Amino acid sequence: MTGFPADILSCPQCGAEALAPGDGASALACKACTTRFPAIDGIPWLVADPEAILGEWRDRLHRLVLELQKDAERVRAELEGKGLRTATRSRLKLLAGAYGDHARRLQALLSPLSIADKQIALETHLALRTGLPPGQDLTSYYVNLHRDWVWGEEENESSAALNADLLAGKPPGRMLVLGAGACRLAYDLHRGLHPELTVAADINPLLLLATRRILCGEPVSLYEFPIAPRRLEDHAILRRLAAPEAVDGNFHLVFADALQAPFREGRFDTVLTPWLVDIISADLAALAPRINRLLKPGGRWINFGSLAFSHREAALCYTLEEALEVVADSGFECIGQRETSMPYMRSPASRHARMESVVAFAAAKRAAVAQPMAHRHMPEWLQDEGQVVPLLPQFRMTAAATRIHAFVMSLIDGQRSARDIAGVLVAQRLMMAEEAGPAVRAFLLRMYEDARQQ
Repeated sequence: MTGFPADILSCPQCGAEALAPGDGASALACKACTTRFPAIDGIPWLVADPEAILGEWRDRLHRLVLELQKDAERVRAELEGKGLRTATRSRLKLLAGAYGDHARRLQALLSPLSIADKQIALETHLALRTGLPPGQDLTSYYVNLHRDWVWGEEENESSAALNADLLAGKPPGRMLVLGAGACRLAYDLHRGLHPELTVAADINPLLLLATRRILCGEPVSLYEFPIAPRRLEDHAILRRLAAPEAVDGNFHLVFADALQAPFREGRFDTVLTPWLVDIISADLAALAPRINRLLKPGGRWINFGSLAFSHREAALCYTLEEALEVVADSGFECIGQRETSMPYMRSPASRHARMESVVAFAAAKRAAVAQPMAHRHMPEWLQDEGQVVPLLPQFRMTAAATRIHAFVMSLIDGQRSARDIAGVLVAQRLMMAEEAGPAVRAFLLRMYEDARQQ
C-alpha cells in the first residue's frame, strides 16, 4: 500500500469517493457505507462484498492444494504396481514428488490468504461444488506465470510492441490495466513507455500474489506442467520466475473486478484490456460504458486479444465489426486497429504451441455516456446472509435430483450387483423394470468415469 494514490480510488460496494485508511486488519474503509477492505500481502482487496469474495477464493485455492496432494497420493499408488517400465517408473516418481512439492510451494505462496488453517475435506469441496467464477479456470491461467516470467519473451515482446504501436507515441499518462493477469504486459509497457502511473488490476489472487514478489525482486520457484511434454523430464519442471529488474514506485497492484472497478470517474489517460473483453461474464455493451467512465475526456482505450466471445446468448458473441459498433455507441471513436499473428503459450518444454491471430484497437473517448446499473454477481439474499433463501424452481429440481442421486449411491455397498440396484429402484417405484437396468448401467458408468477423472 506504500505510496498508493488514494485520489484515484472509490468504493466498489457503494461507489462513494470516500475511501480512507482503515485500522487493524483493514487497509481501507468506506466512510459512506462503512465497508472495510483488507490488504492481502500489501495489495488492496477492493471488491464488492470483500469478505465473502475473499472466502470464496480461499476455498478455491484450498481445493487446488488438496487436489495436488491427492494427485501425489494417486501417482505414488501407481508406483506400487508391478511390471512398470523403467522410464515409466522414473516419470511417475518425478510427478509424485512434483505434485507434493508444488502443493507445499503454493501453500507457502498463498500464506497471506491463510488457507493452511482451513479444515475442509476435498470431498466437501466437491459436494459444495467449490469452483471458479464463470469464464475463469485457475489451472489454465496458471501457465501465464511461466509465459510472463520464464520463457515467453517472443510473445511478451510482440504484445508490448503491438500495444505501444497503438499508442502512437503519445505518453500513456495514468494507465490502468484491467485483467492484468501475471502482469508482464503491464510491466513491459511501464518500463518502456514510462507512464506517470500504472495500476494493474485482476481478481486472481494466485497470479497477483506471485507477481507482487516477482516485481519486488524476489524470484518465485513454481512447477510447470506442460500440456504435451517433449521429454520425460519435461512432465514437471521447477521454474525460477523472475523479472529483469524490480519495478519502480509508480507501479501498483490491486485486486479488483473490471465490472465493479474501484476507481473514480475520469482518473486515467489510458485503459488497457488485454485478453479480457471476450472472457468476462457481462455483455461488451455493459463493459464499454464502464471503461468510458474511468477515462478522462480524450483518454484512450486499448483493447488486445482474440475476440473469441463465448456467451450462451449468440447475440452477444460479437464479430469484430459488431464489437467496434458497441465501442462507438459507448462514446468512443476508433483511432487505430491492428490484426496480426503472434506466438501464444509456446513453452519450450511442450509440443502444444501455436500462433494466435489477435486483434487490437485504440479508441478515444469523445463523449461521456450513461452508466449501466451497478453490476452484482450475487443476488441480495446471498449478499445478506440473514435473508431467506428463496425456493427457486431450479433449486427444487436440483434437490429432488440430489436425493435420488444420494439414494442410488447409497445402494453401492460392495454387496449389490447392477441388477440388484435396478431391482431396488423398481421396488421403490422409481422406475419401470424395462428401463431400470439400462439406466443403472449408464449411471454406474458415469460414476466410474468421474471417479477416474478425480
